[in-house]
Amino acid sequence: MKDNEVTKFLVSFSGQIEYTVFPGGVFDERLYVQYDTVWGPDWSPLSGITSGTTQMACSGSDPERVVFNMPIEMVFSSTYAFGWPQLVITVRAQNSIGGDSLRGYALVLLPPTVGTRHVTSPLVRPKSATLLGEWLSWITGRYPELADPKMLASGKENYLLRTESYGAVTLVLTMVSKDMRKLGYDNQPPPYRNT
Repeated sequence: MKDNEVTKFLVSFSGQIEYTVFPGGVFDERLYVQYDTVWGPDWSPLSGITSGTTQMACSGSDPERVVFNMPIEMVFSSTYAFGWPQLVITVRAQNSIGGDSLRGYALVLLPPTVGTRHVTSPLVRPKSATLLGEWLSWITGRYPELADPKMLASGKENYLLRTESYGAVTLVLTMVSKDMRKLGYDNQPPPYRNT
């Protein structure tokens, strides 16, 4: 195939969901993470797992951190950069008192430039619309949940969503691409400047 016949580029993402941090400490017996990948209409997944669930984990010597080290690996093809893939991460807790409950959502744009990145994204959770609802959430430990967490990736329908920040999730992600430059995209990281 000649260079001028290239119509698609390939992008490979690999890495892991490393850990979550809750500055006030982890008060749940066990946590787990679910992730879903959202992409635009021109994108097609070629290989890898685009959604998954981690193992149950609990805090160790650091009472504010829960380590998961969940591997992520996927390859996409596309003709257009619009709709770049994003990860929608849901952190859930399971304990003997409240059962299974939400601890937060995070949205992560997969790296648009080649190389390895450490990404930290804040966890947010929806707030109740009423004072009674907030009080019940505090008493029971169960917070409102989104019917479809993927709506966070669009940004269209969540402008009225009331949320509160609650911790963060950290990932290490590596991106490798093929034929992006041939289609006119510059995805090289900016040069490092020592200032």
